[in-house]
Amino acid sequence: MDVMKQNRINLMRELLSCGTNVPIWHYDGDGHLLDTTAEHLVLDKIFSYIGASDYMLQYGKNHTAPLILGSDMGLQWCAVFERTGNSVYLLGPVFHSEISGSYIIESIDRYHIDPTFQKQYIRLMHEIPVVPNVVFLQYALMMHYCVTGEYLNRSDIQFQPRSGIISPRTGNSEQEDNRYQTRQLLLHMLREGNMNYKQTLADYNHLFGSFIGTNRDSLIHATIGATGFTALCIHEAIAAGISSDTAYAVGDAYNESMIQCRNIEELTAIAQEMYEDFVFRCHKHRMNPNLSPQIQSCQEYIELYAEKPLYLATLAKRVGYSEYYLSRKFKKETGMSISNYIKYVRVERSKLMLAGAGVTIAQIADTLHFASSSHFAESFKKITGMTPQQYRTENQQL
Repeated sequence: MDVMKQNRINLMRELLSCGTNVPIWHYDGDGHLLDTTAEHLVLDKIFSYIGASDYMLQYGKNHTAPLILGSDMGLQWCAVFERTGNSVYLLGPVFHSEISGSYIIESIDRYHIDPTFQKQYIRLMHEIPVVPNVVFLQYALMMHYCVTGEYLNRSDIQFQPRSGIISPRTGNSEQEDNRYQTRQLLLHMLREGNMNYKQTLADYNHLFGSFIGTNRDSLIHATIGATGFTALCIHEAIAAGISSDTAYAVGDAYNESMIQCRNIEELTAIAQEMYEDFVFRCHKHRMNPNLSPQIQSCQEYIELYAEKPLYLATLAKRVGYSEYYLSRKFKKETGMSISNYIKYVRVERSKLMLAGAGVTIAQIADTLHFASSSHFAESFKKITGMTPQQYRTENQQL
């Protein structure tokens, strides 16, 4: 190994050990462990147990892009492959959100943990670092650079297909296969921006609900599954042409709402809202392929910062246009003025807030920078055909 590469890898090890304490594992091409920064080697057995090790080695024979691997209970790893030689570096495991002690106890039965190992298992699960998805993906890109010297974008990162993840069986493999096939169809429809998704989404929600009921899964387990689905939607949206910054910002916002859900019904509603948001964005992107990069940049900025003050001067400076020229060009390409587009995006954002709980309509109006609650209600009704309170009554999950 050349000295510069070894120095980069050593630096990455130091950064992770003094920050989030994410372990690094180094394997040869046959999957034999060469060295690791992990304190507990038993974590390597968990990686093998879920089938991720075999998938990683098979993937590495034909690909070099970083690969995110996961387990049904929410553990994640990232594999980074050398371009020369057969070795692979693995980051993880991590959780992308907090899990409770009750969920860990519940997983002992689900995964048939040996009684002699249960006490150590509980301690290990509590020690696994929690790293948000967006941060973990950045670690993946950094590690890839350290190993290969190559710069990549987040859209280059690959994800282990759901079929490659081992999860506890429900006793109904046909139902599990149907759920997987339906989800794959949903992801394909998302990438294509196919607006005829409603029946397929309803079928998936039904199958997911049956799965939760059969396994008596906790809300936390369901949340892990929903946020995992968000990660897949982000990946498909990027593949469809949505910028990675926009896709991750949108996905992270929905994940934050999912984590705060109080029941399965509320979680399902937020997950559905997330999926529909991404489908609409992909559809809009496909229907407007001729939008100039400058106007696309303005739209993405507005969508990313809808909850912050937005000024025409800021947008004009961002794309290098005068305010007058940008206003005309935006209206010509989109058929909508910038001010109306900002209002439309904020109304769409308010739907998610209205479907949740714990925030008043006045607070939503203030957060989204409407002049007053009445101005928000007037704008909302003009765009949706109903008042904010009517929308909340019809869509809020109690």
